[in-house]
Amino acid sequence: MYKTSLSKDIPTPKLIRSKRRSLALEISSDGTFIVRAPHFVGEQAIQEFISRKRKWIDKIYDRTRERLTLFRPKQFIEGERFLYLGNEYTLHITQDMHGKFLFEDRFILNERYLPKARILFERWYREEAFMLFTLRCKYYAENMGVRYNSINLSSAKHRWGSCYTDGNLRFNWRLVMAPQNIIDYVAVHELAHLVEPNHSSRFWAILDKVFQYHREAKQWLKDNQFRLSL
Repeated sequence: MYKTSLSKDIPTPKLIRSKRRSLALEISSDGTFIVRAPHFVGEQAIQEFISRKRKWIDKIYDRTRERLTLFRPKQFIEGERFLYLGNEYTLHITQDMHGKFLFEDRFILNERYLPKARILFERWYREEAFMLFTLRCKYYAENMGVRYNSINLSSAKHRWGSCYTDGNLRFNWRLVMAPQNIIDYVAVHELAHLVEPNHSSRFWAILDKVFQYHREAKQWLKDNQFRLSL
């Protein structure tokens, strides 16, 4: 069984083998340390690879841990703040409403449905995300002269959007918590793949033309992905 130790603060890496051709390290937004390796690479080579990358691991893991201290899973309590389109709105819990959940410059939840609060929030976020991506993809597709087949939502942990060869687009519903320019960036990114499937110079030229602030948007997602969660 593969096992290695780094320090008392950094957890044992999770090893994922696949048909890939090279070794790679990844520290996810939830603090999971992952080693991705080809099937043919032995444990000693993996250990040596990790040792060579130790400074990078320490730096990135410390940064991730700092972010995790700022993020706590939502407790769905009075006054708690939730992101929507880049802004924070408070949660008000009341007994004086007929419905379950609504948004009117703040989130309002019927106290009787507290046990289902997470489900109700996600359902609302998904509805908003689908509407926004439908509108923004339609707008940018017309401007870019491309066509897509459908829009769907995902709950992926590490992927914000996908474009498939059949023209179907998939977007992470949690993006509705981000500012609209971030939503636009992901929409344009996936629409550009309808023209150029790979991240070639041609692909980036399309983004430069359609959405010139894509580098800043990409960095924002990298820095704030831990905030886009329930």
